[in-house]
Amino acid sequence: MDVDVSTRDKHIYRYEDFLSAHKAQLLSASVPERFWIPLFEKLTKEVFDAGEHFQVINDEGNYEVVATSQIDHKIGNNIFLVDHAWTFRPADARNELENIPGLLERMIKLFGMLEKKPKSDEVKDVALIDDSDTDDEVVYEDEKKARITEVADEKQIDGVLPRQVSVDAYLCQAANDDQEVNKVLRDMWLYAQTYSIRTKSQMTEGETPVWYIIDEFGSFIGHSDVPNFRLIPFYFAPTSEAFSLLFPVAAVMEGDSVRRDYVDTTVLQQHPDWRAFLLHPWQEGEFSEVLPRMEPPKDFFISGRKLDDLPSRDAQNLCVSQLEPGKKMAIYTDSPQLLNNLQKHRFSLVDDWRQADVLWLSTHFHEYRELCAENPRALVNQFPYESCLTVKDLLAAILHPEMGMPEWEWFETCFNLTTELPQFCKYFQEREQRNEDNIWIIKPWNLARGLDMHISGDLKHIIRLIESGPKIACKYITNPVLFRRPDNGAMVKFDLRFIVFVDRFRWNSAWIYKNFWIRFAINQFDLTQLDNPETHFTVFNYGDEEKVLQMKCGEFKKQFEATYPSLKWAAIEKKIHRSISTLLEVATYREPPRGIAPNKQSRAMYGVDVMLKWKDRTRSNCDVSILECNFMPDCERACAYYSDFADTVFDTLFMGHIDESKVAKL
Repeated sequence: MDVDVSTRDKHIYRYEDFLSAHKAQLLSASVPERFWIPLFEKLTKEVFDAGEHFQVINDEGNYEVVATSQIDHKIGNNIFLVDHAWTFRPADARNELENIPGLLERMIKLFGMLEKKPKSDEVKDVALIDDSDTDDEVVYEDEKKARITEVADEKQIDGVLPRQVSVDAYLCQAANDDQEVNKVLRDMWLYAQTYSIRTKSQMTEGETPVWYIIDEFGSFIGHSDVPNFRLIPFYFAPTSEAFSLLFPVAAVMEGDSVRRDYVDTTVLQQHPDWRAFLLHPWQEGEFSEVLPRMEPPKDFFISGRKLDDLPSRDAQNLCVSQLEPGKKMAIYTDSPQLLNNLQKHRFSLVDDWRQADVLWLSTHFHEYRELCAENPRALVNQFPYESCLTVKDLLAAILHPEMGMPEWEWFETCFNLTTELPQFCKYFQEREQRNEDNIWIIKPWNLARGLDMHISGDLKHIIRLIESGPKIACKYITNPVLFRRPDNGAMVKFDLRFIVFVDRFRWNSAWIYKNFWIRFAINQFDLTQLDNPETHFTVFNYGDEEKVLQMKCGEFKKQFEATYPSLKWAAIEKKIHRSISTLLEVATYREPPRGIAPNKQSRAMYGVDVMLKWKDRTRSNCDVSILECNFMPDCERACAYYSDFADTVFDTLFMGHIDESKVAKL
């Protein structure tokens, strides 16, 4: 079967081409094969024929979709394309609502129509909804804004100042617009759905989850625990467009309401007993059942992960490094960034790790037994099962408070939403009932650089977020110690990156680099807009470098103590070092895979991120909070700030040369 698809390079697009690009997607979404060929034809010919089979009715302000004819779920042609009204990334949503003409108005109207309204005894008003109304409104809004701009320009040209009432009206309108934006940002989590576009390469920023609002027709499709249709996202590669596919899963008679399952997700497939929790955004209720938090089982640490292959202790005892001062090192690496900054250490690169003195890798290494047998003189920059320290969900698991034991004071309360959603919902509601601060930061455990992070105090929002991938929820620090930026005068959030060198776990032999670096937020800290990344996050990838404040730690200490005379940095630093040392100890409390395994050939460098928070309302003392521990941290800034940093790394990790003017014992 051939179809002529209009693309930039016009060519015949065959069904075989379609399957080659989309079969995995169709199978993953469990789209029955009888729908595949009709779907291919409708996509390539741009056939939107839902209007021939369905009608939207208005029952006293409550909208629903009904079938206008009998629909046989066994007939392949009964699959329909549904368009998307708004596709967005949550970090960009506010900006788009404020700046895309007509978008805010359309979402306000749509969400208003979707709100359930009480019925009266009046006669039902049945009407067909015409999507063209929305387009007319957008045009009208554009014309209205153009006229306002025109009037403003005329006043500016004529030098006429608006009357005070006009200024007041303008300010009131601006405040009203902000309220409307906030309402849409809050309500959209009842209606938004998500998909991710992944390639065979590693996840990049361009492949983070995308959220979307279905068009008016699709949005009016109601929920049922026993649905007669499915509505799922589908990405069509030739045109780089996403649609939703609507197809029946049961026989549908004329006049039947069209219903889908709002929680038809992989999360429900994995946890069928979670239905009540997943439906909470639409069907609110109190979770009264006592749900104790259980320690993660051993399988949690190994499921879906490649296991590290460990040598015996006797074999490890035969391993002896042959590195000597002044001797040229043979290095096997996939990440030359740090190596390019070595000054006093001579080295050559080798293509076979069996010939190397040092394995310096940014990818995870698992073959410790083979390394021990085939290259017993080599050292590698990783420890077996260190993922329990460097992967967010595993770190939360090893820091899980044992029954009856208090939580670690230097680690915020944390739930794995992939395994502990019911416990989190119960805990959230308990805090709510006690009128306690209830703001959380939601992090994906499998993405780096602050990608797909959310801050929210809305349980509905948080529950919906797990549909876009595995997440952990950590209590958000709402009382951080702030720092006044010298460039804009704002009191902002900051965090600190410490570099830790580990020679040996168990009877810790670890050192911390005395210089640390600071990452600053941009905006004055407050809790009014939790979706503003420039207020709440400190890690950015800016094209505008002027927004990034660079400051060495020596200058930071001076300004910090000047801002807070009652706080002494030396005392704070001791707390930080003590907390990090305890973290390393905890990582070895249990046997692998729950803990890091000892290995004579292993060394490691970690980047530990730390924040400071006020101990109480008096703000006379502060506590330390460890955010995360990073494997193979980016050292570009360290090398730029401190020219001997790379040499210090190799001295400390591999040469056994400890310079106590540069590193401190943990």
